[in-house]
Amino acid sequence: MPEGSVVLLVAAGVLALVYGSNAGATIAATSLRVHGGRPWAALLVLGCAIALAPPLLGTAVATTVARELVPPGGDPATGRAVFLAAVVAALVVTGVLSRWGQPTSLTLALIAGVAGGGLGAGEAMGWAAIGRVLALVAAAPFAGLALAGLVHRLSAASRVSPAAVRRWHVASYVVLCLAFGANDAQKLLAIVAVASAPGAATVDAVAWQLALCAGLFTAGAAVGLGRMERTVNRGILAVRGLDAVTAQTTTAAVMLASSAVGSPVGMAQTLSGSLVGAGLARGRGRVRWEYAGRVALAWVLTVPASVLVATGVAWLTAGRGAG
Repeated sequence: MPEGSVVLLVAAGVLALVYGSNAGATIAATSLRVHGGRPWAALLVLGCAIALAPPLLGTAVATTVARELVPPGGDPATGRAVFLAAVVAALVVTGVLSRWGQPTSLTLALIAGVAGGGLGAGEAMGWAAIGRVLALVAAAPFAGLALAGLVHRLSAASRVSPAAVRRWHVASYVVLCLAFGANDAQKLLAIVAVASAPGAATVDAVAWQLALCAGLFTAGAAVGLGRMERTVNRGILAVRGLDAVTAQTTTAAVMLASSAVGSPVGMAQTLSGSLVGAGLARGRGRVRWEYAGRVALAWVLTVPASVLVATGVAWLTAGRGAG
């Protein structure tokens, strides 16, 4: 295996751990905070969903990231340099913004990083696909907001019982995990596929790649779970039972719809929009607008910052022949 492939695989592993400690831990912590349960069970469901969703629901999102953003046909080493630059940019930008108290979307950072990596490496890019993906990533929170507000109001008007909310919660959590595995988590599979099978036309559901992505992501989620459990109600909304199941259900619906057209969307962004929608259904004052504004600002800053960092990294690595 070329040195560039090994480096990219290692970078993908680090990304999986970091992403799991944030996004994965958030998914599990929100559920545990609202309705309790066993942490190991929540993490097991999440890990299994990430491994099983691609063979069950397809790998269209992974194929889009791996084969449409950087079309095949060029030098595989340059393609690996583009994705390595994108991973580095995503880790650096999200890490810096998080330390500044500005939580952002790793998916948004990664896609913008791919664009910057292509510029730095001088690679022919699928700019139409990049534009389409970024547009859908930007639209997903608003779709989640509108849908969550509608579902929350209908559920409240129907006076859904606490017992029904608990049953709904179990189902919505499982569906959200599967939707995450069919969409946002597939960017990890895409990077592994670029490292291990750069010439393939599509990304296949390969057992060892699925196990690697799911295992590292779940390990990261286990590490970050305690921290997220302590902070989950300090965000956009003080989450209650109906808020949680509404946000989980609508986020899953948006992500599955995006998966059907083969485009990744950010789980954190979509869930944030859904939580705002649920909060608005309870009353405008329920939403912590200052926090929501900081999140939105971080999203705006993420794109140019990721492009700039990835451009520099790709210029260095592609220039030295990273493969």
